Amino acid sequence: MPQNYKNKVILILFISFMLGLLSLYIFHLTFLQSSAIGFAILLFLLFILGMSKRDSKADIVDETDSAYEADSEVKYRLLEKKFKAISEKAEMLEHEIKSTEYFLASMSHEIRTPLNGIIGMTEILDETPLSQEQKEHVSMIRESSNNLRVIVNDVLDVSKINAGKMELENIPFDLITKIEASVGIYKPKFTEKEIDFNLFTDLMIPRRVFGDPTRLSQVITNLVSNAIKFTDRGGKIDVTAKYIGQEDGEVTFKISVSDSGIGLTKEQQEKIFEAYSQATASTTRKSGGTGLGLTISSKIMNAMGTELQVESEEGKGATFFFILTLKVDTQSPVEVETKRTTVQTETEEKTQSFEDINVLIAEDNPINQKLIRIVLEKLGLNVTVASNGEEAYHERINGKYDLIFMDIQMPVMGGVESTHKILEYEKENGKTHIPIIALTANALPGDKEKYMSEGMDDYATKPLDVKMIEKLIGHYCS
Repeated sequence: MPQNYKNKVILILFISFMLGLLSLYIFHLTFLQSSAIGFAILLFLLFILGMSKRDSKADIVDETDSAYEADSEVKYRLLEKKFKAISEKAEMLEHEIKSTEYFLASMSHEIRTPLNGIIGMTEILDETPLSQEQKEHVSMIRESSNNLRVIVNDVLDVSKINAGKMELENIPFDLITKIEASVGIYKPKFTEKEIDFNLFTDLMIPRRVFGDPTRLSQVITNLVSNAIKFTDRGGKIDVTAKYIGQEDGEVTFKISVSDSGIGLTKEQQEKIFEAYSQATASTTRKSGGTGLGLTISSKIMNAMGTELQVESEEGKGATFFFILTLKVDTQSPVEVETKRTTVQTETEEKTQSFEDINVLIAEDNPINQKLIRIVLEKLGLNVTVASNGEEAYHERINGKYDLIFMDIQMPVMGGVESTHKILEYEKENGKTHIPIIALTANALPGDKEKYMSEGMDDYATKPLDVKMIEKLIGHYCS
């Protein structure tokens, strides 16, 4: 009990006693009556004191509640400001991401469009009668163009992986053949640099497995290309596929690429898989490249559920390796030779069927117009060229075509808008739909899905892949 409250109770007892005593002498009451009066006064004063204390407590509670509410209001305001700041940062980050994607899309288109013309015209030029010196010049142009294409594709691959839009296939393929083919494309490089190259494949590894052959090949070619870059003339490169084990219908194997190159320090090994990271700046100048190959390979391996690793010692070469587990394919024991024969037969049949087929090309770039015309006419197609989407729309109305290749970014009317108008015309007039293939330099993650959602039937990228074009024509015009 607080001291102040005790003093008040003592004071009330004293007052009650004094008033009771006074009533005994003043009013000449009996002792019992005076005691009753004193007791009544005591109860009354205690009641007043109790009420006062309760009001005081209520005031304190009210003050406490007010202080709490004020404190809560301050905290709420601070929290609101923090959330607002976080929201603004998130919006800024989203804006930066969209700006980056737009920049990559624009640069992809602007680089791929002239690159398409360079590579395509180089291939056409190489098929004409040339002197030995001219052939060497054409070979240099092709090599430089392909290097530029690799750089563009690497940048786009990183963008796709970072956006989480890299999808892995799960199809049956011949693992040993894929390894041999991935390495085989570098035989001229091995010869040029006089590199002692060896390929070892364990006979215990099943040939037929399920997985993504394209991405697996991409990793192997990146590793071999990297080894060639950093191995001096007369050096050595070994590619090994080693069997580890087989269980529950799955095989585990290890693929390693070893070289006798410059090697890596411990510090360099720790960051070798980071984007745009090469051992030193002088390495980039000497060996070229963007430093993205190993980053992409590492991320592909992560997507496959494993890791790309490195063992190295400075000055004594390096070994890059990964251990992968894939499901064994026991349902399709197709021999490699038989499969190749079948593919060749199909190609021949498709080439022979490319007769009396009318194709409309919507393309604004004059060089690409000529290139696409030459490529398609060599396949036996009748080609009409429209310089923009509006011309393509009118050609669709007035002409008879079996297939339309539609560029996306064109003056007057773009490819998407032109596609919408063509689809609307076909629907309103009950016309048979003519397949529309997006033929564009835009190759960012989601582009294919975006254009197909706009009503296009398929998608092909620039620079032109003639085999892909043949496949599309065979599919839609057979």
